[in-house]
Amino acid sequence: MRAALSITLPLAATLILAGTALAETASHDKHAAHRAAMQNTRYEATTEHYSVPDVQLLDQSGTRVDLQALLDTDEPLALNFIFTTCTTICPVMTATFAQMRRELGDAGGDLRLVSISIDPEYDRPEQLRAYAEQFRAGAGWEFLTGDSEDIVRVLKSFDSYAGSKMNHQPITLLKSPGSASWTRIDGLASGKDLAHEVAERLLHR
Repeated sequence: MRAALSITLPLAATLILAGTALAETASHDKHAAHRAAMQNTRYEATTEHYSVPDVQLLDQSGTRVDLQALLDTDEPLALNFIFTTCTTICPVMTATFAQMRRELGDAGGDLRLVSISIDPEYDRPEQLRAYAEQFRAGAGWEFLTGDSEDIVRVLKSFDSYAGSKMNHQPITLLKSPGSASWTRIDGLASGKDLAHEVAERLLHR
């Protein structure tokens, strides 16, 4: 029995130390939540109802935009949340929006895209404009920023507030013209997957 203990205790200590080291490494990795999200290739689509707050935001050209009026559109709409200095899920999500457009082709000509920055202190219109150009966003794709308090209100209204930009998760929101409900897609869906969801749910094809 004593011999068994002499083997088990060092092994247990080793496992504890290893677990502690891993936890410390994760705590120092600011992108740990994003990296974990990128490992999951599945996504889940649900139907939700949200109340869009009455806020004024700024687009990439510096023009003031009424968010309620923008999202209450007669055109199909896709919305996500990003920030320009993100090096993990945000560029993937932005590239996915661009790929979704290409997959839809002419069928998605009326689809409006909206990307809202969750880092409004850094992401001012000039940063958003440069970011949009980097991804060749083009017409019909708006990048928005605003006051920090207003951005938090928007995130909370869409049940997407994570407390820190480093903890935010990949979320895409789809809305049919004139609809009061949204399709919420949680996870890093591919551009092809998003195009399929848009075609089926918004374009009814």
